[in-house]
Amino acid sequence: MTYELCNIDDYTEAQYGAMYRAAAPDRQARADKFKHEDDRKRCLCADMLARKMLAKAANVAPEDISFTYSDKGKPRANLPLHFNVSHAGAYVLCAVANTPIGADIEQIKPFRAGMVARYFTAAEAAYIGGNNPPLDGNVTDADTCARFYRVWTAKEAYVKMTGTGISTDLSAVKYDPRTQTVCGLPLITSNAPEGYVISIVKSDL
Repeated sequence: MTYELCNIDDYTEAQYGAMYRAAAPDRQARADKFKHEDDRKRCLCADMLARKMLAKAANVAPEDISFTYSDKGKPRANLPLHFNVSHAGAYVLCAVANTPIGADIEQIKPFRAGMVARYFTAAEAAYIGGNNPPLDGNVTDADTCARFYRVWTAKEAYVKMTGTGISTDLSAVKYDPRTQTVCGLPLITSNAPEGYVISIVKSDL
């Protein structure tokens, strides 16, 4: 399993032009729909990073890689490899493995307290808020927000690994802060940029 991060601010307009030309027509059409330039950059960087990593892992040319999508929207490559992409703020994250894999990156920022009761277990809520888990309003405490996104990215990465999509009951996807696991599978959480949290989980099948 390998993973990489890229910063959308590290590329020139000429390099983005090359990314656009290298992308498949459906990815070009998606990039064209974005009104905000950073959204367009994240879209093109995600395609570029996935192609680069998959090509290196499979020893093929990036232009020989094509993508299809499951009915839940999970992308697949025309290779015997699995990958997953996530982006937030200035960063794009991609992970590649021989078995199903999920990756999520989130920028640490205030969150709505109601999300804890809706999506998290009592144990996860206690981890996030200690003896006084947040109940309402926007939560702004930096440490609480960091713990929230630690749990959130773990759940998101697991759902992306399984490919079940937004229909998944996130409260049933359980994160254990003591063992750094989600549903019993170990998480990779290291090397996140400052102000961000990442979670990567790989199937053991």
